[in-house]
Amino acid sequence: MDYPRLKRNITLYYLLTISTNLWFGASNWLYVWRRFMSFGQLGWVDAIGFGISLLLDIPTGAFADIFGKRITLILSNICTATGILIIATANSLTGIFIGNIISQVGWAMYSGAADALVYDSLLNMKKEDLFSLVLAKSNQYMSYAAAFGYFVGGLLYTLHWRLPHIMWGLSYIPATIFSFLLMEPKIHAGHFSAKEYLNKIHLGIGELLLPQLRKYILLIFVLLGVYFLYTWGFVRPAIATSFGFFAQEQSIILPILTLSSAFLLQYLPAIQRKISGFKGLTILALLMGLAFLLSAFPIGYWGIIPMFFIVIAGRFSGPWISSIVNKEISSHYRATTLSTISLLTKVPYVLVAVLIGAAAEKNMLSQFCLVLAGMILFATLVSGGLYYMSFPRRRESSL
Repeated sequence: MDYPRLKRNITLYYLLTISTNLWFGASNWLYVWRRFMSFGQLGWVDAIGFGISLLLDIPTGAFADIFGKRITLILSNICTATGILIIATANSLTGIFIGNIISQVGWAMYSGAADALVYDSLLNMKKEDLFSLVLAKSNQYMSYAAAFGYFVGGLLYTLHWRLPHIMWGLSYIPATIFSFLLMEPKIHAGHFSAKEYLNKIHLGIGELLLPQLRKYILLIFVLLGVYFLYTWGFVRPAIATSFGFFAQEQSIILPILTLSSAFLLQYLPAIQRKISGFKGLTILALLMGLAFLLSAFPIGYWGIIPMFFIVIAGRFSGPWISSIVNKEISSHYRATTLSTISLLTKVPYVLVAVLIGAAAEKNMLSQFCLVLAGMILFATLVSGGLYYMSFPRRRESSL
């Protein structure tokens, strides 16, 4: 066993995390794409691209398991760099569409491969118990890198609108180099198959329907699904624009929100000790519903308040839900259940992206926020009602 090289994998993983999260184009991509397409067209381009990314989760997972996670990460970063640079130099909707597809393929290949390589490395070193600490540190680096990318991307946009995407694409060059330097750890597992993957999803859904997790289902999908919809689509930049925050303002606001939420996350364990998981997720869902309700009104720069609420609700819900699953589900099924939750909460975005584009095209973003807020609050109330209705049944079963 090459212990030093396996240990170096962890350092390279941190460097990969930083270089793949320098989101120079995140605060201005909407304005770049809108030069070549309407909101309605943007909704279709985004939905198709992300739909392909979801479909590729199965074959790219198979590729990583059969050919190795190191080569998967190398190809992932090459694809992502190529796709973003095509977008950066595009002069038509077609160019952005092609670039988006290629970059989505790259992101799909990266998904899971990096974390799996790190876990396998720790497993070879008999230090797999450190995995959660490595992930926590990686999330810190991710927040810092994203905040830096948002801010610098805004400055680059003032110089030329193509520069943020150019720098974004180039940031994947060092990521490719770090991938080359990785060592493929030895694993003792069977080859991946699509059938096995689908069986795991089926198993994960079954675990979600168990009594100990059933009460959380609505809250889980509301919090993770809506936050994913907000961060990965053009809902966030569209809402920010409606408040009067354009490319330059967003390059300042997004780093502030990202760093402040990362700072507040350190208090989550203390909060979890004081209130139950169900009550905590309910509060977060109500906070998110209130935030989208406020976003439906022209409140100007005060809009930073609902944007902050959404970030807090989204960033707190992820680790809180993970801790609930880890507590309620046996270790044999934890990873499967968490990965199933992650996959299922992304599906609604593909289905809703076109509708969001149509709403923005017809200047109906406020109505969209109102409907979304209503759905969040209704689902939260239903979840609470079902939870408290189960109290008599639990008392009867204890007699």
